[in-house]
Amino acid sequence: MNGILGSVVSGLGTAFQVPHIIAMIVGVAMGTVFGALPGLNATTGMALLLPIVYGIVDINTGLLMLAGIYAGALYGGSISAILLGIPGTAAAMPTTFDGFPMAKKGKANSALLFGLYGSSFGGVAGALVLMFLTPPIASIAIKFGAPEMLALGLWGMAMVSSVVGTNVVKGAFMALLGLIASTVGASPANGAPRFTFGDYNLIGGFSLVALLLGTLALPHVFDMITGFDSGEAYYSPPLGARKFFLRPKEILVHTVLMIRSSIIGVIVGIAPAAGPTIAAFMSYNAAKQASKKPETFGQGNPEGVLASETANNAAVGGSLVLTMSLGIPGSAAAAVFMSALIMRGIQPGPMLFKNNSSMVYTFFAGYLIINVLVFLLGHLFVPLGSYIIKMPEKLLAPIILVICVVGAYSESQTMFAVFVMLIASFLAYVLTKMQFPVGPLLLGLILGPIMEANFWTSYAITYGNLWVIFKRPMFLIIVAMAIVTFCIPAIKTAFKKRKAQNAKS
Repeated sequence: MNGILGSVVSGLGTAFQVPHIIAMIVGVAMGTVFGALPGLNATTGMALLLPIVYGIVDINTGLLMLAGIYAGALYGGSISAILLGIPGTAAAMPTTFDGFPMAKKGKANSALLFGLYGSSFGGVAGALVLMFLTPPIASIAIKFGAPEMLALGLWGMAMVSSVVGTNVVKGAFMALLGLIASTVGASPANGAPRFTFGDYNLIGGFSLVALLLGTLALPHVFDMITGFDSGEAYYSPPLGARKFFLRPKEILVHTVLMIRSSIIGVIVGIAPAAGPTIAAFMSYNAAKQASKKPETFGQGNPEGVLASETANNAAVGGSLVLTMSLGIPGSAAAAVFMSALIMRGIQPGPMLFKNNSSMVYTFFAGYLIINVLVFLLGHLFVPLGSYIIKMPEKLLAPIILVICVVGAYSESQTMFAVFVMLIASFLAYVLTKMQFPVGPLLLGLILGPIMEANFWTSYAITYGNLWVIFKRPMFLIIVAMAIVTFCIPAIKTAFKKRKAQNAKS
């Protein structure tokens, strides 16, 4: 431990050099902008920066700039999620559930601050885990195979119980619809096209960005348009006094929630290919189940914002654990980061700590500083909320529409994605008016490919005898947690009814 501590201190000394600090500030600022704009995420920003990183003489400077974009984009995704109901990144989807209702109630600044504090706390937690626990955690994470990832997907789907809304049947229908939509495209088993109807644009399946924008963003635009002649303000009540900081009491009462969300984020982030999005959903579910007032979730509860933002930022540190120690990218953005190392002749993996220990611990220390910078620079973005909220609906609606079209087009460079977004928006608008929740649909879309790919991999490695995977302890543990997660809401509801009956009698 003393050796690690000494390496960390040395890394901090190097990371605090002026060129590195400037690189981190630039990275965080760029990442925040990329994350806030739908269609432009951390992966896009990091990929665009790769040529610059390759040309920078000091590899520490380039890597820290990439890490700044990664962390900044995860925070930036919460800005548009809260102010406009449009998640800038997929990981910010659960943030919209409570962040946008808070904005509509005139609490946009508070929602942005809760998102910022949660992002910073989760990021620091992930950085500390990355710094001190990478080797032992990697030895456990390597035991995650396809069966465990399948179980993790099932656990994620079990969380549909927390986002179905008041009607379980409608929520289950939307989750099933999401799973069905996720099967469009080439089969992961043999590459055969499914439900493509001869259209090559569907070989890769539906664009997740297009579906996100269509189901979450454009329905709000339609609401604005229908309210043009009613004289009603889209955001009500008015924003009120500006708020630049949270009082210590406001954040200390949620300490347990943030610690729990950080743990969930780190663990899920470490699991290969799970990533910040699943971590955010899991943390949101855990917060709702632990809350004394779960019925307030989805109506503007700051705990929902804190839970999802803390977890998705903690997952970033978790995803980098496997990247650095085993050479296994935990997410798409981590894969870009790994590419940057390889381009500079550095091979991620077990020998990285032995051959490049100085660079590794400089990066670890810098990543900790980056999350402090997210906290400091994030306060500069909070006042922007008041200007967006005060913008007239007749101006705001077309701006959002243009952002959505550009975001959908930029992801695949085809108009087909734009058409998918428009069709999805009309369907989502009609379904939401019929009280069908959108959350389960998105959950199915994200987890469907993960579950299917790992199912077929498990089928192959067991030669068709899937019962073998039930002999794997970690698989059984995750499945048991999935069952408990799915049943808890029903058990709590039954317990409340019984308690109410006893009170009456």
